[in-house]
Amino acid sequence: MLIREKANKLRRVNRHRFAVITAVLTVLALVIGNLVVATGSGDACGTDWPTCKGSLLPDFLDYKQVIEYSHRLFTGSLGFVILINAVLAWKRKYTGETSIGVLALLTMALLLTQSMVGAFNVILGTPPGFTTLDVVVSMFLLTSTVFLAVALQRVEVKSHEGRKINHSYKKLFSPALWVFIIYFLEVTVGAFLKHSGASKIVNNMVTDDLLISSNLLSKVIYNIHGISNTLIVIGALYLLFMSIRKSVLVPASAMFFLLIVVNGVTGFITQLSSLNQVASSIHMIVVVITVFQGAYLVSKAYFGPCFFTWTVKGEEDVS
Repeated sequence: MLIREKANKLRRVNRHRFAVITAVLTVLALVIGNLVVATGSGDACGTDWPTCKGSLLPDFLDYKQVIEYSHRLFTGSLGFVILINAVLAWKRKYTGETSIGVLALLTMALLLTQSMVGAFNVILGTPPGFTTLDVVVSMFLLTSTVFLAVALQRVEVKSHEGRKINHSYKKLFSPALWVFIIYFLEVTVGAFLKHSGASKIVNNMVTDDLLISSNLLSKVIYNIHGISNTLIVIGALYLLFMSIRKSVLVPASAMFFLLIVVNGVTGFITQLSSLNQVASSIHMIVVVITVFQGAYLVSKAYFGPCFFTWTVKGEEDVS
């Protein structure tokens, strides 16, 4: 009996590990998806789904088919991993820990939505601008997996001390949330700028694959993206200042600010290089990592390191 109790306690302490692996695999899936876009492999398997050109296997002599098919296999496998993660999270949640159940269901809902959007994107032949929706849903999915991992990382504390510790983290939640929201909106505008073809109009590139052909509208979207990028740099700097001032999550805030700066630099280089595929790919990888870090910062500030329960005069209070 004692061995079983020790095993259960150890399982609770390490309950977040599979969730962390799931979040990292989600990052890799987005990076591979970026490789598909960078190499122009999105239509390599045609409009067939889940088959490739009507076959269960791709033409291994066609590297674009291999890349697209590998992406499909990886994301399909990730779906099972996310499902297992949701089930494990539900089983390992503490009594009264409702946030775990909600996040587990949310990851499943976002996974289903992302799968449907991805399938429609393929079936419709990757229409201009539609990939923006795929990118946004994928980023939401990544954010939810990070939130779930951080929530599972909490340790159960049956005292008021846990509440005091969490309160110190909570001081950073509001600025972290607002900065992350602005950044998420910037990523959305940037994705639309790229996948609608507006960025090509701004760079005077001739192409037929356009959702937006107006030069004026393209420049308006481009300027909005540039202004939001400036705001996010200022916001990230303010967030770093607040974290240092309150002595909470300083390394995480510093890393987020650094990533925001690198994000701006790589984006600027991409524009200078007339949307060079290598530069664009590096920029998107930085974006994915920045979303990961931002989601970690917000979720850690919200949840804190403790899940605390205590009993007062026979009345149980769970938070």
